[in-house]
Amino acid sequence: MGGVTTATDISGSLDAKNIVLGVLTKQIEMSNLSQLCSQVQVPELTANIPIQTVPAGDVDLTEWETSNVNGADFSYVSFSLKKDRVKLGVSDEARYKSKAGDPLALQKQAAAQRLAYNLDSKVVTALQTTPQTGAVIGVWNSGHPIADIGTAVAAMRPFKADFAIMTPAVWAIYCGNADITGSAMPAPSDKENALARIPGFGIDVYVSSLLTAKTVIVGASQCPAACYGIGPVKVRQFDSENGGEIYQMDFWRQVVAPILKNPTYNMGCYVLTGVIT
Repeated sequence: MGGVTTATDISGSLDAKNIVLGVLTKQIEMSNLSQLCSQVQVPELTANIPIQTVPAGDVDLTEWETSNVNGADFSYVSFSLKKDRVKLGVSDEARYKSKAGDPLALQKQAAAQRLAYNLDSKVVTALQTTPQTGAVIGVWNSGHPIADIGTAVAAMRPFKADFAIMTPAVWAIYCGNADITGSAMPAPSDKENALARIPGFGIDVYVSSLLTAKTVIVGASQCPAACYGIGPVKVRQFDSENGGEIYQMDFWRQVVAPILKNPTYNMGCYVLTGVIT
């Protein structure tokens, strides 16, 4: 029976708390994109979270020249969290038999992989919701990635672009482009899961197959480009009529974008289209 530890397997640590902590820890390690979002706790599932905008400022004031108060405005992010669920199971027989190996650990690993994949999918979906967008000057097979990325960077000011997400196909073309191979490449970013840093811009590159094909997302994480609302976790442990125990974990979470708009599109996100043929 899929997803159930049987008598041919070892019964590992079945404490519900240890299981959920193991799954959550692995999910955090495996998530490729959630670190690009601002994160807030939403314990009651619904909330309006204030986000402060960049205030205006006066420049080149003369002696004794007065100025107005330039306080920042606030934008509110509305959350209404829904749950993601994973289940693990162990048979009664497995509790009494022991062999080498720990298939329950494998189940926790698989559950964490699914949760991480689903979370990354939520991030990409949010970033692709009403972003600023524009076609590249020329396909990156022979075009100029640095110039195209510069367009995206300029569009997000005053926020600083600091990440880019590419599909595996785009990443392969990007790495082989003459602009990139001919540049003095800095050391890869020390950020977790980032593969490289784009020359001249300090933008960390992430690769994900979840993007729409032939596109690149450039974003400013401090804008924020997206906001990840983290809700409670509910663990249920119950007997199965088939002879065993089931562990059900519900995770409430939501990724929201755009946060700040100009006035229609996401100020912290720019999608380059038509990047490859």
